[in-house]
Amino acid sequence: MKPVRELALVAVLVLACARTAAPDKNVEEAKKLQKAGELAKAVEVLEKAAKEHPNRAKVHAYLGLYLGMKAGSTRDFMEAGEFVRSAFVHLDQAVTLDSLDSDARFFRGILSVQVPDFFGKLEAGVRDLEFVLKHPGKDTQPDVKERVVTAWSLLGTGYQKQNQLGKARQAWQKVAELARDTAVVAQAKARLSALGAQDTTKSRPELPDNPAALRELGRRSLDSADYTQAADAMRKLTQLDSTDLEAFRLLAQAIEHLVRDGYDERIALNTDRRTQLAFEYWRVLDRMVNLAPQDIELRLRRGAAGVNTPFFVGRLDDGIKDLEAVVAANVDDSTRAEALYLLGVGYRRKGTSYWTKVASKYAKSEAARQVLEAMRPPLAQFDPARYEKPVVAVSFVLAFQDELEPQTAVWVEDSRGKFVKTLYVSGFSGHAKAVQVDLPHWALSSEYRGCDAVTGASIDLGQHLYTWDMKDLEGRPVGLDSCVIRVEAAWWPSMKAEIASVRLALRKDGSVARAAPAGLIPFIEAQYLPR
Repeated sequence: MKPVRELALVAVLVLACARTAAPDKNVEEAKKLQKAGELAKAVEVLEKAAKEHPNRAKVHAYLGLYLGMKAGSTRDFMEAGEFVRSAFVHLDQAVTLDSLDSDARFFRGILSVQVPDFFGKLEAGVRDLEFVLKHPGKDTQPDVKERVVTAWSLLGTGYQKQNQLGKARQAWQKVAELARDTAVVAQAKARLSALGAQDTTKSRPELPDNPAALRELGRRSLDSADYTQAADAMRKLTQLDSTDLEAFRLLAQAIEHLVRDGYDERIALNTDRRTQLAFEYWRVLDRMVNLAPQDIELRLRRGAAGVNTPFFVGRLDDGIKDLEAVVAANVDDSTRAEALYLLGVGYRRKGTSYWTKVASKYAKSEAARQVLEAMRPPLAQFDPARYEKPVVAVSFVLAFQDELEPQTAVWVEDSRGKFVKTLYVSGFSGHAKAVQVDLPHWALSSEYRGCDAVTGASIDLGQHLYTWDMKDLEGRPVGLDSCVIRVEAAWWPSMKAEIASVRLALRKDGSVARAAPAGLIPFIEAQYLPR
C-alpha cells in the first residue's frame, strides 16, 4: 500500500511543526516516545488515554496520526488497512469533539489525501487542508509556515487526484514560493512541469442543463469514442435525475471504456485515476441494481464486476452473491452457464487469497511450502543423456482441470493399431482393470495387459513427459518402422474425455512428430532418438 507507506514520511515532517494548543500530559509523553522510535508504545499510551478520557480531542487526533504512521510502517497490506480504518475512527472523533482544532483537521487531511481512493476520504481530506490554510493554528513562526507549506503540498496532490489541474498548479506554485527545503521546492517544480504537459487553459464547452440535450451528447460522444465527454455528460444527467436508469447504463458503458484505456498523461498526473474509476463503476452498478432489483442482466453484470475487479475494491463476496442469485433465477441456459463460469472465477480467487496469505504471512511454515508446491505447474524437460538409446520421448499437456484429477493413459501401438505397451496409466483405471471403463480406448487396446508395472499416481493440469525404451511387454526390442503414441484422458464429474494421437516414423537418423492441437489435450509431441 504505497500511498499509506508515504504517510509515515509526511507525518515525520508534520510532527516537527505540530504543537498542541494546550499542553496534554499523555500527548506529550506519546510524542517523546514516537520521537525516540517507540511508535507502538506511543500508540499504547494514547489508546489508554482515549479510553480513560474519551472527550479529549487532542488525544484522538494524535492517536489517529500515529495509527496512520503504523500503517505506513507495516509490510502487511491487510494490517495496514486495519490501522488506517482505526486511524480515521479517532481522527473523525477528534474533529467531532472540536471541529476547529487545527491539528485534528491537519492530521485527517494528511491521511485522507495519502491513502488509496477505496477508503473514500479524498474529498473530505481536501476540505480539511483548505480549512487548515484558513486556520493554521496559533503556532509561532517558523512552525506555522512549515505547516502551510505541507498543507499546500498535500493539496496539490489532492487536487491532481480530483483532476482539478488548475487548482493543483496553484498549490504547487505556492509550495515553490514558500518552501525553504530545496528538495521540497524541486519536487514542486517537477510537479508543475508535469502539469505543463497537459494544457489546463483549454477546457471543454460547458455542459447543457437540459436532460434531453445531455442524453444526446452522451450517446453522440460514445459513438465517437469520446468516453470522457460521455462520462461527464452522464454524470451530470444522473445528478439531475438520480432515477434515470438509462443514464446510469450509459455512464457505466463510458466508464468501462475509460478503464480499458491505456497509459496517458492523466494517469501520470493522478496515479489513483484507475482506482477512482473502479469505485465509481461500482457505485453506478449499485445504483442500477437498486433502481431495477429484478433485472437479472444487471445482477449478472454486477456479479461479473465483483469477481473480476481488483481485490482492493472489496466486492468479491458481493459479486458471488449476485451470481448465485442469477443461477437460482429462471434464466436461459446460456445465462446460467455464464454465471456458473464467473462463480468459478470468484471461488478460485477466494482460494488463491487464502493461499497467498499463507505463503506471505507464514512463509516459513510447512503449509507455505505446500502452497508453493501446489501452485507450481508441472514442467517436464527431456534430457537425452539420462536415457539409454534407442528411446522415444512423449510430451503432452492436459489443459482441463476438474474437481478430481483425470484418469489418464499413455500407450504405444504399431502402425496397424496393434497394442505394443502401456507407458503410464493412472492408478484408479489400472487397478480396477476389467470393471473400470473410464478409458475405453486404452482398455480395448491393452486389455489391461502390463498395466501393473506402469500404474502411477493421477496426473493433473500441465505438461507431462514419458519415455519408451523401444521394448514390448516381454522386454524384447521391437522392430518397427513407425508407431502411434496415444494419450487418453477422462475427467469426472464433468464426464469430459478426449484421446490424442501422434504417428512417429522410427528413422535411423531420428525423428520428431507433433499432433494438431485439440481442446483438452492441446499439445502432444513424440521424439525418437536412435542408438
